[in-house]
Amino acid sequence: MEFEAFRVIAQIAAGLSGFVGILLVLQDRLARLPRRQMLGFLQSSIGTLAFALLPDFVFSLPIAPALGWQILGGLFGAYHLFIYVFFLSGYGDFRNMPPIQITVCIASIPVIGAKLLLGLGLFAALAPNIYHLGLLWTVGVSIFFFVQVILNEASE
Repeated sequence: MEFEAFRVIAQIAAGLSGFVGILLVLQDRLARLPRRQMLGFLQSSIGTLAFALLPDFVFSLPIAPALGWQILGGLFGAYHLFIYVFFLSGYGDFRNMPPIQITVCIASIPVIGAKLLLGLGLFAALAPNIYHLGLLWTVGVSIFFFVQVILNEASE
């Protein structure tokens, strides 16, 4: 099985991760940037990078493809749920979030759910599509955080 699209997503995520690294080195200028957004940016981009490359490893193992997708979906869903809960825990209430972040958080729920259900063995026929959607979603969230950082800098 070939995962060229996943590798392209990994390259984008690696670029975004590198951008976060540069920002963290320039920490004195980061005092203006919200820490929660920076952590969300880092977690999303590194997670996307890791999960975009993981199928190459999993499918090199002597396991059935259905089991491989189940493992990948479960791990990816659990990771996505972890960073989702971590991000929300800093706000305590949706009403403290900007409207665009509320929209992203609500729209993340079905994506996380689909990956977790894939991990439970459901939707096996759609496994590559669900996994691909998950990668596109997390790289999209990384790009969202990237735009927030850029717009924050531009507004200064």
